[in-house]
Amino acid sequence: MFRRLIFGLFLTLLLIYASESTARDKSVFAQGDPASEILQLINQFRASQGLPPFEYNGVLASAAQGHANWMAANVAISHTGAGGSSPQTRAATVGFSGYVVENIVGGTTMSPRQGLIWWQNSPIHLNTLVTTRYPQAGIGFATNGQMNMYVLVVGRPPGPFENAPAIRQAVQPAAPLIITPIELAEPREDGSIVHVMQTGQALWTIAAYYDVDLAYLYLINGLTEEDILQPGDEVTVQLADGQEPPPTPTPPLTHVVREGESAWSIALQNGIELDFLYLLNNMDENSVMHPGNEVIVRLAEGQEPPPTPTPRSHHTVQSGQSLWLIAALYGLTLDQLMELNNLTPESVILQGDELLVRIPMATPAPSVTPVPRTPTPSAINDTNELLAANLTPEQAATSQIDVESIETPSLPDAADTNQPEQANSSTTIALVFLAIALVAGGILFLASRGRF
Repeated sequence: MFRRLIFGLFLTLLLIYASESTARDKSVFAQGDPASEILQLINQFRASQGLPPFEYNGVLASAAQGHANWMAANVAISHTGAGGSSPQTRAATVGFSGYVVENIVGGTTMSPRQGLIWWQNSPIHLNTLVTTRYPQAGIGFATNGQMNMYVLVVGRPPGPFENAPAIRQAVQPAAPLIITPIELAEPREDGSIVHVMQTGQALWTIAAYYDVDLAYLYLINGLTEEDILQPGDEVTVQLADGQEPPPTPTPPLTHVVREGESAWSIALQNGIELDFLYLLNNMDENSVMHPGNEVIVRLAEGQEPPPTPTPRSHHTVQSGQSLWLIAALYGLTLDQLMELNNLTPESVILQGDELLVRIPMATPAPSVTPVPRTPTPSAINDTNELLAANLTPEQAATSQIDVESIETPSLPDAADTNQPEQANSSTTIALVFLAIALVAGGILFLASRGRF
């Protein structure tokens, strides 16, 4: 009886714990986790661009969360945080010893998706989203009830030549995105939506709040990236019912590099592959672009693309590069790169090391054309010699070959010719005798049992 009582009490406690755990899980699911959501959206965006996801780093997440809390408490959007701290010093304080870059954004009731759109539409922040130099990331989110703050910190662990903190220089973070709250315009009678620009607003901020594509706003308003909007300007966000959008303008053939842009972000903005951008401009992943440089992003109609260069089979390790980064540069997984070079996750690469990044194509062996031997003049009189030379008597009348060099094909002896037939006959006879012996044995066995 006592055992049954103990078992029933244990079962009751288990059911209570399960119900409370389920309710707690439902509550967390209902509230959501904006930090996890925006990091997931970022990695989905990277995957759409052919990039590997950021590797989550809890130390960087701690630095990001601390700064998000400070921004929410002080209603400030700035890379300079508590005590005058910078992204680099905040990361070092929590124990991260490598390089970091930080993206921040905040706004009234800003959702994770809106935060991502802010960063996508700003070239210097987009550069952080598509970086291949910083493989790890942490995210922080905080709110004061009205303003939602997001902080993304991406980092690169120190390489073999970057272990001395005294000589490391902090990377300049992207400028903060100070968001002016936007009041959404109501649709007009014809169904159109027109937004009146306010101080501190930009076209891409309008795109984020109205959740429309920035390129679409450029199209329907006849604007380009170079146009500057002033407070009071009207921007069409949605066309009137039944109104056809204007024809898509011919995209430019070149792009002028702006501050904070990279080859990745330029390729992304112009809807082309990174390798194609390199091909058009005779560049590679080690090329450096500076603000003001003009790069080709499209071919003119009828223009032939330059010949595709032979893919490199080896990569020389540069300072600060990791196996993860090198694999991403050449479209490999980390496992593929390590397998090509017989490396393990514990392997250390140094500046100047040569790594195999593609299996070199085998060089075909040179073809050898047989050189015919000059025949020695001699008459052909023997029939066997004619057969060996593969000549007819008529050809022999006008041809001469070296009789001594001809080997008459040897024919098998008659005894050798009959050997296979003899072997087959012996095998057949043996099988017949074996069958007779088995039948006889069976009859004797049955007779001994009285069956016959």
